[in-house]
Amino acid sequence: MERLFKSISAMLLTISLSAHATELTLAADKDVELKADYYQSVQNSNRAVLMLHQCNYNRTMYNDIGQQLAEQGIHALSLDFRGFGESVNAQFDVKKVQALPREQRREAWQAMSAQWPDDVQLAYDYLKSNMAANGVIGVIGASCGGSQAITLAENNPINAISFFSSGQSDENIDRYKTALANKPTLIIAAEEDTRTYQSAKKLFATTTNANSKFIGYKGGDHGYPLLDKDAHLASSIVNWLDSQLTK
Repeated sequence: MERLFKSISAMLLTISLSAHATELTLAADKDVELKADYYQSVQNSNRAVLMLHQCNYNRTMYNDIGQQLAEQGIHALSLDFRGFGESVNAQFDVKKVQALPREQRREAWQAMSAQWPDDVQLAYDYLKSNMAANGVIGVIGASCGGSQAITLAENNPINAISFFSSGQSDENIDRYKTALANKPTLIIAAEEDTRTYQSAKKLFATTTNANSKFIGYKGGDHGYPLLDKDAHLASSIVNWLDSQLTK
């Protein structure tokens, strides 16, 4: 009987943790719908975070972070990129892209990812529309989501940026240095995730904001597995965002 009560308690805890996430459908263009989870703070809040997943996962990687942000009084939105998770259709589906021959795969990937800046902008606009004019917004980009975060922050008022296991090209590092180095930036990478770690260190070297922070790990974990490796990482990300999203 005690085991039964423990099982029921665990089930109720799971339900409670997901209760604040509302599934959204964002109409990107004709015949394209994007799915997102919106974690709305129960507090009146003028702060929000847009969460962009890595390209071997989907929006659910941010379930815990989104919940914690909402509990801290920060609205959060986690988007499935076009072609990923539940944002798939006949034209855009990452599983079908990965099954193509190499050249076709490259072309299909480029056609799909070329749509992401507009899709991310749509998600940002949704967050912005639910806030007052003086609202503050941060963005997390994991892996490939980091380049989308740069593009978004170049074109919109973004108050804080986090790069989560997000290796950047020299071109993107230059873009960050030119337009965004003064933004508080949280960079997370593991040492044996070699290319990612090396570019993360280069990116961190260009930041000029005193509140920027680098979190490094041993090993080669990339992105969301680090959340399992370090049980405190999600709360560290949330606490840092909470401290930076101020006017």
